[in-house]
Amino acid sequence: MTTADRTVAVTGASGLVGGRIVERLVLDGAERVVPVVRGFGRVARFALLPQERMSFRVADLLDQEALEDAFRGVDVVVHCAFGSRGSEDERWATTVGGTANVLAAARLAGVRRVVHLSTLDVYDRTTIERITESAPARPDDPGDREYEQQKLAAERLVLRAHGDGLETVVLQPGVIYGPWAEQWTVAQLTRPAADYEHLPTGDAGISNAVHVDDVADAARLAVTAPVAAGQRYLVGSDEPVSWGAFFDAFRGMLGHGTPSGAGRCTVADWELALYRQPGRAEFGKLRRELGHHARVSFADGIALTAQWARWYGLVPASAS
Repeated sequence: MTTADRTVAVTGASGLVGGRIVERLVLDGAERVVPVVRGFGRVARFALLPQERMSFRVADLLDQEALEDAFRGVDVVVHCAFGSRGSEDERWATTVGGTANVLAAARLAGVRRVVHLSTLDVYDRTTIERITESAPARPDDPGDREYEQQKLAAERLVLRAHGDGLETVVLQPGVIYGPWAEQWTVAQLTRPAADYEHLPTGDAGISNAVHVDDVADAARLAVTAPVAAGQRYLVGSDEPVSWGAFFDAFRGMLGHGTPSGAGRCTVADWELALYRQPGRAEFGKLRRELGHHARVSFADGIALTAQWARWYGLVPASAS
């Protein structure tokens, strides 16, 4: 099968990573693309893309039958959707139960490969300084059903599903920032100015930041590379970016000065603890096996993010 004959479905196509993967696949022109969405309320960003290369399908992750219909005629599914709304139980059902439904529907529909977007947060970053794909996972916690445990449980389902005619690949990106990134861009641009008095600055902390375009590049490679079958890959940039540099860049976008640490700390203890975690991820496996090289430097990524934020109205047009 040539790449021109391949059809790729993308769940979570209206979200950050899924949306950028759709854009890259369509603009690269190598595959037919099936964006899978729950509704059409958030797909306006695709209006300028060549519509003849896309075939939108509507399906909810909790509806296996609808997913199976959406995956008919599809060769590869890139699974980006997860539970980001509702109660803890609802988010768990969407992330974990939804992933189980995607895998079952893909197998029934004759899909050849599922590429799953997981996260670096499946690893125990509190105790290790060097994170590779062989690093220990974070401990299971039956009382914790939040994001990290959800993604860990979903990833395990994907890895167990590999075989019997279905290939699976897991991608584990770090902190994803860039245009449309809700948590690590929009939320940082809209948080209280007082927070920036206490967030890291300078060389403090290890962020493992990665621009969304580099994640989309990794997904594009995982769609096609034979060697990727049954594997998982950390995704990021070899350029070290501290949490201090990350937040200093947002201070620059927002026009905030150098933090003084004055006043009552408005940042939650759990968040500050996150910025003190020692784990630095290494991306040699992705580079060696799939030929991935992060192409967006942090300086360029922040410049692109600032340009988008001005256009989107999140920062003043006069801001740097």
